[in-house]
Amino acid sequence: MTPTSDKLRVYYPAKNLTSDGAALPLWTTTAGSEGGGLTSIIASALSQADDYWAGAIGWFEGNTTTAALQGQFFHVKSSTSASRTLTLTQDLPAIPQAGDTFRLVLGGNYRSSTEIVGMLVGGVLPEFKPVAGVQVTGVTIRKASAFLGAGTLTINYRRALQQVFIKMGTQAYGVGLDVSNNVTSGIVFAADGQGFIQIDVNAAQLATADRTDTWTLDYPQRTLTPDYEGYETTTNNGGKTRYRLECVKNTDPVDAMVDLSVYTGRPAGATTTIDYGQSLGLLAAGFDVTDASDWPTRSFWIKNKSANNSAGDCRYVLYRSGNTLYCMQVDWATLPFTNGTNQIRQGDVLTGYYSSATAVVDQVLLTSGSWSTSNATGTLLLKKVVGTFTSSDYLRVNNTNMARATADAILGLRGYTAVNWSSGQTIELMSDVDLGANKPLLNQYENPASATLAPALTSVTFQDAYTQSTAIDLGNLSAGKLHGVWRREWIMDGHQSRPNIDADTRYSWS
Repeated sequence: MTPTSDKLRVYYPAKNLTSDGAALPLWTTTAGSEGGGLTSIIASALSQADDYWAGAIGWFEGNTTTAALQGQFFHVKSSTSASRTLTLTQDLPAIPQAGDTFRLVLGGNYRSSTEIVGMLVGGVLPEFKPVAGVQVTGVTIRKASAFLGAGTLTINYRRALQQVFIKMGTQAYGVGLDVSNNVTSGIVFAADGQGFIQIDVNAAQLATADRTDTWTLDYPQRTLTPDYEGYETTTNNGGKTRYRLECVKNTDPVDAMVDLSVYTGRPAGATTTIDYGQSLGLLAAGFDVTDASDWPTRSFWIKNKSANNSAGDCRYVLYRSGNTLYCMQVDWATLPFTNGTNQIRQGDVLTGYYSSATAVVDQVLLTSGSWSTSNATGTLLLKKVVGTFTSSDYLRVNNTNMARATADAILGLRGYTAVNWSSGQTIELMSDVDLGANKPLLNQYENPASATLAPALTSVTFQDAYTQSTAIDLGNLSAGKLHGVWRREWIMDGHQSRPNIDADTRYSWS
């Protein structure tokens, strides 16, 4: 049989775990943390090296002492060993007090036992604070699946049938769940058989007549993919790429998920074309499309489906005015290298000996060899590129030869080769993230040292996958087995804020 949608469970990973399915460590703020302010968390057990937790996502437990912090997520900007302090990117709603408890996730490595949260139910995450209705007594919501989407959830108890039903909006009710006896982690499906809630039921507390409760469901923010913070998008660093893993498990005890695939959401808006007489090169410029009236007004990605003989190309749109799109310059490039004798590191300023081209290194992706044996081979992802690195160029850092280019650098964003665009070509909106599959080896995933370091190139290949037709094929996932999906965020220099970014993953199988 085909496993139902509730059998695919998605978990947080953590680089500090030592086995699959281990519990995330519980951290406790210590005396003096109340002096840290709204952007600091102090805990004596945070003894790891400086910035070990930089980029981490964390949250306070649903029963933590300070009520305003219960279930509150946060994003770590930096961590300091000497002061045992996490410095956060945004203000918390209250100052942490001694005794508050929280958890942290970062990296890959191993799957934790904590599922990535689903929908907000009446403004509350039921995974942290179970939600109980007023009318449908005896029923406690423990999770609301993201398959339900945002809108109004109705829970209906029918006394004569002793069943609980749910629906979204004006849809019909789905199949009922028998609640004639106590239920633990029961699943109630909506009419589409995909969306569901997970509930506990105390049969003795159920009403003596039919009852209905309604709840507003919303997508939670920053629970896996944090905001693009100002310090990450200043004009000094050239932007960055950032990586997050979600661990996927088929919890069905018997049946495999056949042809499992994954893709992401993207902004709403109809496909359009480049207007007559319009064009776009690789420099920052504006151009007109025939109709972008239902597109976002700032900070979004577009794909030219006609470019590169339909292989595609993309640009980042800083803002839109009517049907005019103002795109940022393409100053990122990939550069293959060999004969790596001195280690090139993220953040190095690279210069071409022959070409005099310059760039900042964003990623160093090795495919073979090593720096220690002077034969490192791989690909560099460069930003703030000025000029063109050429084949056989000696690549230098601080006037020292580090490696040799094996081909000319290729300008482009998100894995595409940048080319000139012309009138009549087809333009559509893209997702804000790329995806890459990572099947774990002996239940262990790739484990980059920080959120801004890519998982190994030989294990994870990224692509835009923003529709079912462009979804990544994960193959068959047997009962009880794991897979993994990395998200790559390509954060452009000078990125502007935009609400309602949809980076959620969608899975399908047969």
